Amino acid sequence: MNNFNSLRKNLNHCIKILNNSRSLFVENPNTDFIRNRKLDFSTVINNIICLEAGSLKDELLKLNDYSIDTPTASAFVQARNKIKIDAFKSLFDNFNKKTSKLKTYKGYRLLAVDGSEEPIDNTFYDKETTLLKKGIKDLTYSAFHINAGYDLLECTYDDIIIQGEAVFNENSAFNELVDRYKGHKAIFIADRGYESYNNFEHVVNSGNKYLIRVRDITSSKSIMKSFGPYPDTDEFDIDVSRILTIKQTNEIKANPQIYRFIPSNHTFDYLSKEKPFYDFRCRTVRIKITEDTYECIITNLDRDEFSIEDIKELYNKRWGIETSFRQVKYAIGLHALHSKKRKLIKQEIYARLLLYNFCQRIVQDIKIIKKKTKYTYQINFTRASHIIRRFLNKKTGKKSPVENLIAKEILPVRPGRTSTRHVSAKKVVCFNYRFD
Repeated sequence: MNNFNSLRKNLNHCIKILNNSRSLFVENPNTDFIRNRKLDFSTVINNIICLEAGSLKDELLKLNDYSIDTPTASAFVQARNKIKIDAFKSLFDNFNKKTSKLKTYKGYRLLAVDGSEEPIDNTFYDKETTLLKKGIKDLTYSAFHINAGYDLLECTYDDIIIQGEAVFNENSAFNELVDRYKGHKAIFIADRGYESYNNFEHVVNSGNKYLIRVRDITSSKSIMKSFGPYPDTDEFDIDVSRILTIKQTNEIKANPQIYRFIPSNHTFDYLSKEKPFYDFRCRTVRIKITEDTYECIITNLDRDEFSIEDIKELYNKRWGIETSFRQVKYAIGLHALHSKKRKLIKQEIYARLLLYNFCQRIVQDIKIIKKKTKYTYQINFTRASHIIRRFLNKKTGKKSPVENLIAKEILPVRPGRTSTRHVSAKKVVCFNYRFD
């Protein structure tokens, strides 16, 4: 069982391992963190993980119990600036390895892949993160793009890639996440932005499965357009095979039901002059959602093992990654950063996602006592995250009240509840909102 004390012990052990080899993770190994100071390597990392949404000075006072010896904000910034981003990436990965639980659906892990934009300060220009808004002179917008692989059953982040908004490419990030995944067999689930032969085949060549929603057959841009002819029925579940090629001979042009030409401006990593042909096979599923709405899925899941109902259920589970982005930004506090420096922002992104995983591993293990009430109940994740962060930086002995406190913070589950979606432009949470 992942209880608070065991998770905190594992986190501290991972930080200790980093500290023992900190020469690999600091900017200047000969001078950084070599003397005894209040803000040593481990303390700085712990504090970054525990930061909430207040001003940096307020957060430091809370972390130090309002001690007269609380380090200044300037000293803290100088100390964290000595630590490389690799330290937080390594800590995130090591903590996952030590504390993750294998949860499967028909023997497969369910990994959703998606991206989320994180607006940041744009008071200075940076080629990686800053964009000029189209049609508006001199108006810039800066952001990081977080590409994540999310375990839908354990409700934790498995892997992340951070790209600047000016250079981000979700498809290349998807392929990198797939290629470096070495865990238990998995199904990679993604939405329409990942509709690509290259993405499909990266998963196939990794030995895993994929389930990706694509544009409907009525769309002129849909990959499904080249897979016809289709049955006369509105819904179908059929197998498709094509030979992908970079050649354009008369035979290829005359047989579109056999060949699919891949133009040079489309990325496909498995074609070259030496290997101009590639066998592509998939299963295409078209599902009716409403009277006049359909969804199309492309997958390599076996029909004998996964029915259409299973396909629907698996795709519906993908929404978990969307919910997680909201929780990371608002419950965990990623929307309120404590720096303008791009390197320090990346530190906080890794720290927030690590803290999210820490909180979920506790929340998922807490059992709510069932009572005869109108609704079933779930843990209030926002309240749980505040409680966990409050105790994470404190020594509470062998017994901690964390789980008991969280178990009291519950919310009713109201199935089918909807509200109007209000879409607004994403904005940076400015530093002057925090009043000292």
